[in-house]
Amino acid sequence: MKRHILLLLCILSLAANVFAQKHIIAGIVNDSVSGEAIIGARIKIDRPSGGTKTISDGTFILRSLQIGLHTITINAIGYQSVTLSMTLSDDSLYLPMILHPLHTEGDEVVVTGTRTTRSIADVPVRVEVIPEEEIQEKIMMEASSVSMALSETPGIRVQTTSATSNSANIRIQGLQGRYTQILVDGIPNLGGLSAGLGITQMPPLNLRQIEIIKGASSVLYGADAIAGVVNFLTKLPQEHEDFSALINVTNQKAQDLAVYYANTINDLGFTLFSSYDHQSIYDVDGDNFSDIAGYSRLNISPQLYYQFSDDVKAKVGFGYMKETRNGGVIDTSSYAHLSPYTEQNISERFYGTAHLEYDISHSSQIAVSAAAMQLMRNAHYGAIPFDGKQTVIYTDFQYSLLLSNHNILVGGAYSADHFSDQTIRTSPSLSYDYSVPGIFIQDEWSVANTFKILGGVRADHHNTYGTFVTPRLSFFYKPIENLTLRIGGGGGYKTPTIFVEESEEIGFHDIRGIPNLRSEDAQSFSFDANWRTVLGPIGITINTALFHTNLKHSLVINEDSIDRHIITLENATGATLTKGAEITTQFLYDKFKLSLGYTYTYATQDHLGVTKEIELNPRHNLGIVLMFEDHENGWRSGLESYYIGSQEIDRNPFRTQTPSYWLFGALLEKIFGQVRIYINFENIFDTKQSNFDPTYIGDPFKSGRFDRLHIYAPLEGRAINGGVRFIL
Repeated sequence: MKRHILLLLCILSLAANVFAQKHIIAGIVNDSVSGEAIIGARIKIDRPSGGTKTISDGTFILRSLQIGLHTITINAIGYQSVTLSMTLSDDSLYLPMILHPLHTEGDEVVVTGTRTTRSIADVPVRVEVIPEEEIQEKIMMEASSVSMALSETPGIRVQTTSATSNSANIRIQGLQGRYTQILVDGIPNLGGLSAGLGITQMPPLNLRQIEIIKGASSVLYGADAIAGVVNFLTKLPQEHEDFSALINVTNQKAQDLAVYYANTINDLGFTLFSSYDHQSIYDVDGDNFSDIAGYSRLNISPQLYYQFSDDVKAKVGFGYMKETRNGGVIDTSSYAHLSPYTEQNISERFYGTAHLEYDISHSSQIAVSAAAMQLMRNAHYGAIPFDGKQTVIYTDFQYSLLLSNHNILVGGAYSADHFSDQTIRTSPSLSYDYSVPGIFIQDEWSVANTFKILGGVRADHHNTYGTFVTPRLSFFYKPIENLTLRIGGGGGYKTPTIFVEESEEIGFHDIRGIPNLRSEDAQSFSFDANWRTVLGPIGITINTALFHTNLKHSLVINEDSIDRHIITLENATGATLTKGAEITTQFLYDKFKLSLGYTYTYATQDHLGVTKEIELNPRHNLGIVLMFEDHENGWRSGLESYYIGSQEIDRNPFRTQTPSYWLFGALLEKIFGQVRIYINFENIFDTKQSNFDPTYIGDPFKSGRFDRLHIYAPLEGRAINGGVRFIL
């Protein structure tokens, strides 16, 4: 009704001004997520005194305009700005506009949390999103991997597990990396043999979004999701050409080149991503032992999309990655007749994916996915060889039905994981062959517009470890328009694996205990509140969360075995408990965005009657990021600082508790049309572990015998990188 009245006003105003040859542009501005009118949006037009604001119903009128071409920019606090050009002829224009919210916890479209396409603001499961805009910022800080995009997210820690190979994993809310399920476009992709190096080998240029669920999520994704799920979503082809390229160099002898292209021709869409990353082996502290592993890596990933009809669409994707990585003693010429320690990893991965969607009706849909991956890894850890091949096959099927106020999801999945230990060894072979069929059901019940309940259960049958049943229950309540509350919990499980952090340290040389182990199981609970408001010219978002996880039968390493360079795995006799809180705030004012994130994590392990805090878990983490973006003049800059609190560590003769430290960084980018030039400063004050402790004890130079110490601070110290981006 308002739109019809507004259109009538446009016509009357046009009639009143027709003889003076002055015209108007009128319109309305709405939120793309809620559909609500946006009050106070600034409407700017290309004339010195041009501009207005939307009133209480979201409408606006620009008067006394000349016929011809005009450029209009619409800005609102907390929303992405829009600029468009239009020609005003003899008739005045009515302009309905939609603005998309900037990144907050409650705005992005999500598929990970419920396996359905929903707004995060409407789902009972808490899902956090790193949108493409923020990924683009992180590309300028770390062009070769997704590590930077994740490491600055509250509640997540990218933990370096090896100083010689720079392997790393993702820790969520205090639990080790093996408990995090990694997905690419909803399909398990990085686990087992690739767990240690996987996220360091994934470049970010072709990503459109990263979705994160914290807490046990086995209902929809099976094993390995005890700590949570991280889903990397790749870009989709659009109606227009999409091309971007990146050239990046660092002061620590790294070079990166990446290219992404996408287009659509009739019903066929395609994307092509390729990157080459090179890092020379680098010694930061001058001890002739690598702090930054050297590597050369090639990635190629084409994807094809085809729409058979309005109801049927399909996707087929392929990928190839090859990397050679080396570390250890850098200059071995002085130790030619001795046994200096050097390390080399050669990884080669092939994978393919297929996905089909069929919209049976407006209220029901079938989706089928399939994937296969083969990873070969040939390595030498000093004199210890390792040669392994992992083959993974994954399929799933789901049927979704919207029935009255219920959104029902029923599905099944099958995964097969075969690892072939091809190393010539005297210790028992590490080979295994696992298969796991499973079924799941979920119901999202909209009890009222402001109250929802989500419940689900999954049953999996593991060919070695038996049957597992995992439930999930979550509640969503929206007492007022700008406040959402969620409370929920769920279960998860994980079967024993040889791929634990300590195994990499000894080159998978001698790992024992697997046949006698029980599976791990967990229950997690979380509560979160998300509040958004506008106070004058400032947009504010505040998100708080409480979490608790109880993990039973967790895998631990027999401490006596480590001293003999043997990994003996055993189940903990007591519980692993993690609990804590997260607070994330964001303030938007004109061209400035200030983000603050604080995480408190307390994690303990009870084993053989002794309870101790889990190592490498800072109780306190604080992040402060200030961004300035001037789209009109093509400038973007940012300042960031991070506080990492003290951590408990073991197997370190110098200390049992690490020092706390700060990290500071700065970024500057200038946009010249389709070309963007940037420079980035990481760790400005050169904080690194060698300032506090060595990364090893012993003699890696002559005898090759030494013990690695835990990595609790950056290895690379101060780093400067810069480059050029091309975006067409």
